[in-house]
Amino acid sequence: MNTVYIVSKIFTYLVLSPIIFIIFFLIASFYVQKFRIVFVTIALCFYALSISYVSNTLLLPLEKPYNRVLEKSNMVNAVVVLSGGNIEGSANIPMKSDAYKRAMWGLMIAKSKNLPLLFCGAGLELYTEADAFLDSMKEITNNLHVDIPISSSLTLNSFSLHVEDRSLDTYQNAQFAKEEFDAIGINRPVIYLVTSAFHMRRAILLYEYFGFQAIPAATSFRLDDKAQEVGILSFVPSFKALNNSYIALHEYAGLLSLILRGII
Repeated sequence: MNTVYIVSKIFTYLVLSPIIFIIFFLIASFYVQKFRIVFVTIALCFYALSISYVSNTLLLPLEKPYNRVLEKSNMVNAVVVLSGGNIEGSANIPMKSDAYKRAMWGLMIAKSKNLPLLFCGAGLELYTEADAFLDSMKEITNNLHVDIPISSSLTLNSFSLHVEDRSLDTYQNAQFAKEEFDAIGINRPVIYLVTSAFHMRRAILLYEYFGFQAIPAATSFRLDDKAQEVGILSFVPSFKALNNSYIALHEYAGLLSLILRGII
């Protein structure tokens, strides 16, 4: 039984991990002499991005500065939560996991500090991320019997929810959020900004660009306390590490775009 279990685990790993693609490119390099260096380079890059040592190294500078207790302030005007995707047709809670964590953390902050919550995001689908947020909040209200007031306009000095349902990216999140505050006469809003930890640096830069004073309230962390520890498993390819590498590189590309656009 133990032998069968071990063999099945090895087979599953070989089939369901990036190692199969790395092996493919290495084997292919022996049959295409003209492009051998290209295939070997692809295999090496694929391997590097698929190991936790590299993915953790890429993610750590993005997440670590924001892995701290929420800063206390009596000057905050509102909690701003950034959208993170939705799943139309879901039987319940039609928000993606990162989006739901953001929404829940923002809701907790807003409720505990009696602040309005502004949810920012629409996306490209007809069923918007704002729709998914409101539907999820209705489920909480109906099933947990928690009073979550929803307002048609941004209302200060009390707990309520309001959505900005036009923005397609973080730049527009900040741009349209600023319009919401301008409409009620607040030119330099002080906010708790809620988003995933890996996304926080870029989000803060954009919100500050549009005149906000943003206090980071990060959530949906991907790295734990052992992220800086190095062992044998740190060099074993996995799709989890590959996904983390992709997320980190996407954020670095986003930061580069801010530099090229003169925002920072």
